[in-house]
Amino acid sequence: MARTYILAWVIGLLGLVMIGGGIWGVIDLFRQEVRAPLKSYGGAVSMICGGVAMLGVAQLLRLELALILMHVH
Repeated sequence: MARTYILAWVIGLLGLVMIGGGIWGVIDLFRQEVRAPLKSYGGAVSMICGGVAMLGVAQLLRLELALILMHVH
């Protein structure tokens, strides 16, 4: 049970890191002197979406663990 709890927190932390990296990428594209083409933002946006998905997986693991513990007791 503790491994699942730790795994959920690690996945959640990595999701936040991915969101931060995606935001950094968007800000970096905005700061360029020459306007970047619209397709250049795809990598940053997909990184943000991947981070949100990882946060969802982490929440799913936490809720699954809570349901398992509720059922055991």
